[in-house]
This record gives sequence, structure tokens and C-alpha cells, in this order.
Amino acid sequence: MFRKVLSILTALALLLSVTTVFAETAEHEPVTISYYSTQAGVDDETVATLAKFMEQYPWITVNYYPCGDDQLAAWLALYSAKTAPTVSLLDCGQILNYSDYMMDLTKAEDPSFFNHVLSGTEFFQKEGDPAIYGIPGSYQGFSLLYNKTIVKKVFGDDFNVDTVNTVDKLVEFFDKIEAAGYPSTVVFSADWALGAHYLGAQLFSEWLGDKEAQRKVMADLKAGNYNLIENEHFNNLMNVFDILKERNINKADPLADTQEGDLELLAHGKVATMFQGDWNWLAIRNFENIDELGIMHLPLTNDAEDARNLKILGSCPKGYAVDIYQNTPEQQAAGVLLAQWLALSPEGEDFMVRLIGSTLPFDNVTAVNENPLAVSTQEYLNAGRILDCSTYLCEAPTDFWLVVGPFMQAYLAGQSDRANLAQEIQDYFANLD
Repeated sequence: MFRKVLSILTALALLLSVTTVFAETAEHEPVTISYYSTQAGVDDETVATLAKFMEQYPWITVNYYPCGDDQLAAWLALYSAKTAPTVSLLDCGQILNYSDYMMDLTKAEDPSFFNHVLSGTEFFQKEGDPAIYGIPGSYQGFSLLYNKTIVKKVFGDDFNVDTVNTVDKLVEFFDKIEAAGYPSTVVFSADWALGAHYLGAQLFSEWLGDKEAQRKVMADLKAGNYNLIENEHFNNLMNVFDILKERNINKADPLADTQEGDLELLAHGKVATMFQGDWNWLAIRNFENIDELGIMHLPLTNDAEDARNLKILGSCPKGYAVDIYQNTPEQQAAGVLLAQWLALSPEGEDFMVRLIGSTLPFDNVTAVNENPLAVSTQEYLNAGRILDCSTYLCEAPTDFWLVVGPFMQAYLAGQSDRANLAQEIQDYFANLD
């Protein structure tokens, strides 16, 4: 009798489920949309996540467009083919550059999802424009990745990296690590790492002052009337780079490294620090026998009272944008549903936190982050110890790192000096169209 009742209840439950899906579907006209993501290397996982969305919104079909090696070119090619993605996960600078194509999400039918966003909408706004063209996809921190296992062995379990609050203290920190038999740092030589993360994001940051001061330096460079070599912050930044360059474990052949090789040195205790970001956990987690890792700040001056010396760089590098140029109003409405679902749903959270290892700038996150680097970012974020670099990310020319990165590589390899580097940067800005 019990089994018979259970069978009837199970059948009723299945019928109710099917009826509910049918009713929801009947209330909406079927619509097909598309999604383009620049989150490379996780295509299968992205497809699986989109399948969960389609289960919850059965009247919406989502076609997935993976990114190519040249992510922007691949995205623009879809526009040229009249197949613009409905929703795109793009770098914030790209969203702002192509904002004419994008929906002002504050004008979505129900923009209340922004109430859950703690930080990052400023990365998707233009100067003087209240429109918001993207939902923040994640929050990322970058500065000195460090091997906590090495630091504990050298300094003891109770050592606080916050004591490394000046350039002199950084040198002392490195000296003690090297005296204990460990190389102190590795410099990752990729053009985007040197041009965007080390130089661009730090040069055009709150180290220059507020956003207006940052914009003025950039505008003066574009006007061709700024002497960068006389800028104190630029020299401080390069002074610290010289310290890293001199102590680089790959100093003998600094351009022959690889990202995976450098990260493996850090993860396996072959080197103590590396200037990079928490997104590198995606590669690090594949190694075996990983040491304890974290992120610490990179001081640029000898002023122990300067709070910026105890901050890391942070950004909302990517966001979800909805196309209004080639997608119908019905597709746009479905796209908003997908964008907010990817950002705020438990399934989207699971994808970004558990799979990608990102920090999320939302107030409803419950997933435990297994990325120790992102945990460090969250600690700096919660403490308000984040250097604002949104001016660079949102307003610098999009090819800055592509052009200036090789200049930094030449400097790293000893093929250029500081004065020449400064002049090359000035020439780059002066020659912009």
C-alpha cells in the first residue's frame, strides 16, 4: 500500500512539474538569444551552466559563442555577420568603447538587481553619464602573490605582511628571504602582464591623486605636453620594478619564461613572490602539492604613513552587457534575465566562485571560495584597502598594453633605459588618432 501511494505521489509530482513548465512556457513567446564569453578555457562548463538557465527559463534558448584567441576581433566579427550576441561578457573598457551597442541597464524593466551589487558599477559608466552598461561579473585583486609557506619558514608563523609598508621594508623582506636560501621573486614577462597590470594599472591609479588628477595626466600625455620622466610616481613605480628586475629568478634570460612555469615556481616554493593576480588560481590549482599562497601589497614609497602602500589593486575587469543594436526587444528582455542570472543566481555564483575562483562584489554570495588568492582579495576589499585603477581600465586606450608592453619587455631585458621608456610612452600617447 505504501509503495502504491508513493508511486501515485511521485507521478503527481512529475505531472505538476511538467504542468508548471508548460504553463510558464505558455505565458511567454519562445525566444532564441546568444551569449559570448571572454572567460576562456571553460567552454564545456559554460555550456553546462547555460543549460541550467534554460531549465529555469524553458521558453529561452541560448546559443553559446566561445571567444577566439583575439577576443575583441572575434566579437566584432559576429557584429559584421549580423549575429551580434545578445549578452556578452567583455572587458569593461570594451563595453564602454562600444556602449552605443549596449543597453543602459538602469532602464531595464526591473533594474532592482543592482541593489545586490556592492561595488563595481563605476567600471561600466562613462564620465558624466549616469547610464550603467554592464553588470559586474567578478572582482579581481592583483599585486604581489606570495608563498606563505616560505614566509612562515623565514619569519615565523606570526609574521604580519602589513609590516612591509615601505620600499625599504620590501628590500629588507626580500633580503631575509634570500638569506634563507629562497629566490625572492620572479617577473612574469608577458606584454599584457607588464604593460597592463604592472605599468598601466599602477601608473594611472590613485597614486596620481583623484580621478580628475589621473585624467589630467592622461590628457596631457595625449596633448603631447607632459614630461613623464619628471613624474614622481612614475619614477617610484620604476624604482620598485628595478628591485624586482634585479632579483628576478629568470634574470639571466628574462623573456624566456612562461606563465605556467613562473606560477609553478611560486606554488612549489621555488620563489617567494610574483607580481600578478588572483585569477592565476585557475592554473595553479592544477599543480600537485601546492604551498600555502596569498596576496600582499606592493609599497611604492618610503612613507610609512601613506595608506596606499598597504593597498592592492582591485577591479571589476569584466561585465555582462546586453546588445540593443541587432537584437529585438524580446531578445533584449531575455538577455537581461540571462545577464542577471549569470551574475546573481546560485548557479552563476557556483560557476564564478567554485570553478573560476573569483571574488564576487555582491551582497548575497554564499559559496565558500576555494581560491586562497581570492580570499586575500576579499580581505583587502572588506578592509577598504583597494587602489582605484578604474581610470586606466575604463578610459585608457584599449591597445595601451599591446603597444607599451613590448617597451616594458625591452626594459626588463636591459635593452632600454628609463628615459627611453618614458619617451616611448609619451610618443605612444602623442600619436594616438
